[in-house]
Amino acid sequence: MSHSYVFEIVLEEIPAWMVQQRLDAIQKGLTAMRAEFGGGEEAPGTIRVGATSRRIWFKLVDLPARQQDRSEEIKGPSAKAAFDAAGKPTRAVEGFLRKNNATIEQLETRDDYVWLSRKVEGKRIEDVLAAGIPRLIETLHWPKAMRWGSGEHSYIRPVHSIVSAFDGEPLPLTIFGTASGTTTVGHRILSPGPIEIRTVEEYEPKLEEARVIADAGKRVEILRTAARRLAAEVGGEPAEDEQIWDQWKFLTEYPGLVRAEFDPSFLVIPFEVLVTVMRVHQKQLPIWKNGQLTNSYLAVMDQESDPDGNVAGGNAFVANARFADARFFHETDRRHSLEERLPELGRLQFQEKLGSYRDKTERIVKIAAAIARELDLGDSAAIDEAARLAKADLGTEMVKEFTELQGRIGGIYAREEGKPDLVWMAIYDHYLPVSVEDQMPRTITGAVVSLADKLDTLCGFFRIGLKPSGSKDPFALRRAAQGIVQILLNREPWSVEIPVERLVAIGLEAHGSGSASENVAAELREFLADRVRTLLEHSRYGAWAYDEIAATMASGWGNSLPDLLDRLAAIRASRNSPEFLSILDSAKRIRNIAGEETSTSVNASLLEHPAEKRLHELSGAVIDQIDELVAGKHYSDALVSFAAMAPELETFFNDVLVMVEDQAVRMNRIALLNRVGSAARQIADVTRIVVDRRDYNSR
Repeated sequence: MSHSYVFEIVLEEIPAWMVQQRLDAIQKGLTAMRAEFGGGEEAPGTIRVGATSRRIWFKLVDLPARQQDRSEEIKGPSAKAAFDAAGKPTRAVEGFLRKNNATIEQLETRDDYVWLSRKVEGKRIEDVLAAGIPRLIETLHWPKAMRWGSGEHSYIRPVHSIVSAFDGEPLPLTIFGTASGTTTVGHRILSPGPIEIRTVEEYEPKLEEARVIADAGKRVEILRTAARRLAAEVGGEPAEDEQIWDQWKFLTEYPGLVRAEFDPSFLVIPFEVLVTVMRVHQKQLPIWKNGQLTNSYLAVMDQESDPDGNVAGGNAFVANARFADARFFHETDRRHSLEERLPELGRLQFQEKLGSYRDKTERIVKIAAAIARELDLGDSAAIDEAARLAKADLGTEMVKEFTELQGRIGGIYAREEGKPDLVWMAIYDHYLPVSVEDQMPRTITGAVVSLADKLDTLCGFFRIGLKPSGSKDPFALRRAAQGIVQILLNREPWSVEIPVERLVAIGLEAHGSGSASENVAAELREFLADRVRTLLEHSRYGAWAYDEIAATMASGWGNSLPDLLDRLAAIRASRNSPEFLSILDSAKRIRNIAGEETSTSVNASLLEHPAEKRLHELSGAVIDQIDELVAGKHYSDALVSFAAMAPELETFFNDVLVMVEDQAVRMNRIALLNRVGSAARQIADVTRIVVDRRDYNSR
């Protein structure tokens, strides 16, 4: 017979942006707890975790009655310490036995130690839950916490009530001084009365009767349907904004939407400003029509309808007030050009040891110009101007109020000043990309300025020794490095192919690094290599396997990241082909014999055996072919050509002894093998690829 458990904790309203990560942590903790119960793999749906704006809940079904019994081995003192010369037990082993409630007959000696083997009887599941659930909830980490009552307890919000029921009966537990029961409450306003909850099956239906939709997915579907309907009433469509949906789903218990309108005169403000105010500050969803922002928008409410229009009216009042501020900031900022704002940057500190934003701007200009020369972009006037004005908006009233607009508002002001498209777009885009999923700068001008900005930050902080440590990264240097790698990985509509070593050198040169610069450069290259590995595992960049990444990066990665992607594609295609084992075996045998020797210089006069002469002759023709294919980036074909040498290599290994006493002959044969192996190593060190040979034998 299977068993079930339902849990709920009701608190004051929880900030929506904090909820999902905590649910993930609870899911992980429950999965680990469920695994301890035994009984095979967890079936889908046996654990469900959810939340609303003021409650966290979960259900466990198909639970066994008890934990499975298990065998336990406990290591005791050494055999020498456990028994004296006469073989009698010492005080050390007697203490060990008392501690573990065991007898001398249960001991066995193994590996020079005494061991206690015993069967541990599984606990009742309700006892495990009663002990584990409070610990799981109380140790949940929240970014912020508050105290309530006497101040004894600290949590994200004060606890109101707890439901804990196992198989329809109360399972008593206490969390932060609050004892559990089987009574919860419905919606705070629409149905505030008590509700009795005893079973998993009745939890969601009873809450729904009390105007609480417990499942976040169901709440989102209700909101999406309402959003499409309300937007269609004005001939528009709701904006696509997953960030808003991620917050809306935890802002309510009984979800509803209202359409409101702000004063259309505010539409003269750049739409980026209006959208930022709505989405970031008001949690509102804009409505678009024919690619244009309308003065209608959607706001979430914790009730089904707004019959008197109070919610819509209140929303519009607040939105109009915020937009009035934004219009004032816009009009105030436009009294001065970006050029006139540059002296202000000297009064804004970037970092104590790295100077002001004026200093940073000067370095960005130098770095951007050097990158443009490396790329041979010709006229770099647009790059120079964009780099010089990129940080000018930091002193604007708009950025002071809406920091999320930095960069973009500078681009908007540059556009309004009549700057060329390449200039204002580069300023607008120069913070991109911010995340893995983020879009790239639209132009190569923007890409160069973005690269220069991120490179300056990275090189500067590494130079003064402020590197990320563990999970701590207060200056977002991993994000800066990730952005650099994303730009270097990009292909369309522009590509920035510049060696990482040269890029790092350009960044450090702008900082005037001294004698320690080579150590810093090495640290930076490895830091960027880590970001390359991380990004290549992401689905946006191919979701490559760890061994594919290791193999290709071992053959070089820093000269061209797009080329690295091409070689990865070739390795993946080759590892799925029947001849891959020939490639792998040949490469491994060459590596095992050659060891640390790297010479590929072969003296033909020292070749004695017919098999090595044939291999030398064949390899000359094949290697030339491989070199030509590699030069043309036909990496898969090059690997096929390498595989074609496998039979001749097999003959060589069977007929020729490499490790002969004559050192000259021995080294010449190793050089021959290295010469053959180096052909494939231009693409990847295939010996790092992990394979299951049964997969190939079944083909």
